[in-house]
Parts: sequence; C-alpha cells; structure tokens
Amino acid sequence: MATVKPGFTIVKSIQRPDSGLVAAFQGLVAANISDVQGRQGTMDARIKPIYLPMPSLCGPAVTVKARPGDNLVAFKAIELAQAGDVIVIAGGYDPNYTVWGGIMSSMARAKGIAGVVTDGLVRDVAQTREVGFPVFAIGLTPTGPTKDGVGQLNTPVACGGVVVFPGDIIVGDEDGVVVVRRDEAPAVLERTHARVALEQGWLARIARGELFLMDSDDELRARGAEVID
Repeated sequence: MATVKPGFTIVKSIQRPDSGLVAAFQGLVAANISDVQGRQGTMDARIKPIYLPMPSLCGPAVTVKARPGDNLVAFKAIELAQAGDVIVIAGGYDPNYTVWGGIMSSMARAKGIAGVVTDGLVRDVAQTREVGFPVFAIGLTPTGPTKDGVGQLNTPVACGGVVVFPGDIIVGDEDGVVVVRRDEAPAVLERTHARVALEQGWLARIARGELFLMDSDDELRARGAEVID
C-alpha cells in the first residue's frame, strides 16, 4: 500500500441539505441572495459564466481543493457527486493550465450534476456549450491540465474569497455566484422571498409612474449631505 501523502484526502460522503430546501432556491437570483446575506457569501466578480446565455445553477457543494493546474481530484468529484450537486474547485488557478474541460462537462452533464464553479481556468467552451452545462470560471486557456494530484475532496475550501463547506448551497447566474451556508439556508430563503416581494412592490410603483421611490433630499441629509435649493 502506498504511503499516504499529506494534504491528499478524499472524503466520499457528505451531509447534504434537504432536497426540498435546495429546490426552493431554484429560480432565485444571486443578487437577491447576496443582498439578504449582507453582501457576504458572494464570490469574486472574476468568476463568471464561460458562455452566454448560460443556464443558472443551484445545488449542494461538492468541494475540491486542487493543486494549481491539476484536475485529478476533480475527476474523482465527478465520480462521487450526485445528481443536482455543484462541484466547486478551489485553489486551482495557474495562468498556463486548466482544471476543467469539455470531456468533463459531458461526463458531469450525463450524470446530472448541476454545474461547476472554479477560481481556476477552463477550456473547451464549445463542447461545454453544446451539452448545455453551466461552468463558472475565472478565465479560459486552451492548455490542458496535469493529473498528478495532490488535492482534497469534500473538505472546506476557499473559492473566490468565500469559504465553502461540503453541502453548502451554491447559486449561480449571469450576475455571478453566491454561497449559502447549509445551516443558514432556511433563514436565507425566507429573507430572500421577502426581498423579492419588496422589489416586486417597487416595480409595481414604477409601472404606475412613481419614478422616485424615496424622498432623496431627506435620505441625503440623513447621511450628512448639505442640500442647497
């Protein structure tokens, strides 16, 4: 038996949130979730859809800690992920190598995986678009990855400036990606629905011709501005 390498850990089982709770986040937009979390849990703006228009994603996180430019552990993540999961690949950024490609997108799509989010580079946009698989990444390069390891699967990771635990709910759309802590998800869901209702009220007022939704002079004075007529 080979000697275990430090930092090379594969955790096969994770605790996922209730499937009904995850389904309740489907269709909610990342911006509203970001707002109700106090702008926290929002990944770096450089992590974007790799093609447009692209389907949104929502699902529990399967986390990968990758060595920069290496996708050995990401391949294992495809094997272990369940339908509806989102694979989050952290720490894989290398300016010369990818951590995800079109063959992996095809495999993940066939398994029903909801999408991939990474702070690394990816490639094969055309193949990924063809199978309609959502991928959010920091950039593109045609250069392929290595497959040497080491890395970690289903341990806490930091991706796009946010700590992600296995089983956290990931929501991504054309605005970007937000992370909802699994234990906070019910409260975040309730607050997000309230935010949606508030904004629908604003839109209804705008449709009636109310183009200013607050007394802007009073708001400015409350923040210390001198307003001169």
